[in-house]
Amino acid sequence: MSIRKTEIEFKFKKLVCVFDGQEEGLSIKKEEEYYGFETADARGYNVFSDVKVDKDVLSNWIGSYPKAYFEVVDDKI
Repeated sequence: MSIRKTEIEFKFKKLVCVFDGQEEGLSIKKEEEYYGFETADARGYNVFSDVKVDKDVLSNWIGSYPKAYFEVVDDKI
């Protein structure tokens, strides 16, 4: 049996929330900045509160939310 190393490249995006998730009991706040990458089905984002750009590490996972809840501010992080 052989083991192949697989590398996956995530395209991080800087996002701004355009939906008031607090009213719905969600962990996202309107006009707050977040970071994320598309979900496997490309219908939403896996959202994080921080990114260490120099190390390409996302931290503090918040959840997966629909794309309609966010506006992309920068897609070249």
